[in-house]
Amino acid sequence: MRTLYIDVYFLINFTVDILSLYFAAVLSKTKVTTKRLIFAALVGALIAILTVLTPEYPLLKLFLATLGLIIMSLIAPKGILPRRRVRFTFAFLIFEALVGAAVSFIWGILDKYIPKMFSEAEGGAVNRKMLFLALIILLSIGVFKMIISFFSNVESEGNVEVEVSFLDEKALFSAFIDSGNLAVDPMDMSPVLFIKRDLAAKIFPENIINLSNIDSLDRSIKKRIRLIPITRNGQTHVMLGVKADYVKVIYGDKAEEISVTLAVDKEGGNYGGYQALMPSAALENAKA
Repeated sequence: MRTLYIDVYFLINFTVDILSLYFAAVLSKTKVTTKRLIFAALVGALIAILTVLTPEYPLLKLFLATLGLIIMSLIAPKGILPRRRVRFTFAFLIFEALVGAAVSFIWGILDKYIPKMFSEAEGGAVNRKMLFLALIILLSIGVFKMIISFFSNVESEGNVEVEVSFLDEKALFSAFIDSGNLAVDPMDMSPVLFIKRDLAAKIFPENIINLSNIDSLDRSIKKRIRLIPITRNGQTHVMLGVKADYVKVIYGDKAEEISVTLAVDKEGGNYGGYQALMPSAALENAKA
């Protein structure tokens, strides 16, 4: 007779759910926060335990499992358009299936090739097996992230006209739309609009761009300055980020305000001949 450890079963489901939610957000370019991901995964793990503890009614178990997936899909992203929510939910279901298949495969490998280490005859064997399995899943985050980032970076979606206002300065320019731009502001998790230094000089004062003589700035301006961590060519860099008065995208005679943080790229990245790099996620979440 097999023994089910509820605490470890909870850990496994929580790990699988949070991985699936995270990768779904990356693949669908959906803005999520760490708190909402954790809360959604906790809810999913609790529902999974409830499913196990229910009587042997297949329809009831199916209902609870479906309910758990729906609730997690609703909790993780916030304030997104219905089209993007459908895309996120579809991606989440795909990753739930993929990660679940990986779990089953690794479980079978452990049963077949490591019988002594995880023998049912030994006390706590199932517990050790599931903990080891959770460790393998957690260590796979980097691999999944690299794969998703690679395929995301090969996509591009043209350009868009952008208007930015900061204090008394305004600038109108074209930005290259890139669905591979997954950078977010760590303060509010908003997408990041990268701009080259020459363009930044037309919008922001020099002491903000160089972070010099910061004490001369008003307190309200200081609160709008960010430090944005960026991974480029396998190395982590920190860029200056600034919250503008507004950022608008222009479609003909119509302008829509979007929520982004501007990051000043002093190293001069490849923007496809443009002065700015627009995250596609910011455009799809724009308010009409």
